Amino acid sequence: MDLLQALPNLRRHPAFAHKAIALIGVSAIVRDASSYYFEIGKPKYWHHSSERVVVGIGGIGGGIKQGETLPTCLRREVDEELGARVRIELPSTTYLLQNWEITGTLTLPPTRKRPTPAMIILLPPRLGGIGTPDALAIVSFAARLRDAPTPRDLFGMLRIERQALSDVFAPDEWASEELKAQPGVQMTFHSTARGLPPNAMLRPILTARAFQCLLRAGLV
Repeated sequence: MDLLQALPNLRRHPAFAHKAIALIGVSAIVRDASSYYFEIGKPKYWHHSSERVVVGIGGIGGGIKQGETLPTCLRREVDEELGARVRIELPSTTYLLQNWEITGTLTLPPTRKRPTPAMIILLPPRLGGIGTPDALAIVSFAARLRDAPTPRDLFGMLRIERQALSDVFAPDEWASEELKAQPGVQMTFHSTARGLPPNAMLRPILTARAFQCLLRAGLV
């Protein structure tokens, strides 16, 4: 899907003019009244070295199926991953991130079919050659849980209480045992998962990394 087809109002912004941007996913920063929830990446995405295993912490979301709108995709992914329903929140400002820096803000009036995203994350294209888009994009929303979450199509879930966010996202990565011991942090794993290896390092990626940028800038 093309980003500008999904969000036509972006055509007015100079950062998107005359560019082909492939929308590769929809995600959410999911929260309830007290905490935020993130995915602990599946083993097939772990990076192994002789000394450690790097495990990604990500937002909740995934790829868009044919015929889906962005809200439909997001609600399906949250249901599949957390077994919960969400209400998409409407922020007054949408943040644009490129190269893991906040490069602009957008004001996008919401419509019933197109709620306002919290972040648009632009990534470099994976391959070169004819037909390669100028950039890849993830559209990320703010979403409030309506039900208690539990890991379903997830390896694990990281719950962080609101007051612990700044401490958790201050470093670029955590040893898993140290993060688990932090006040206000809870890890829950799928019933079939064995948990993390003792040498695991947890690192924010994609949506969680973009959220980290906003948090460090005092915008959360």
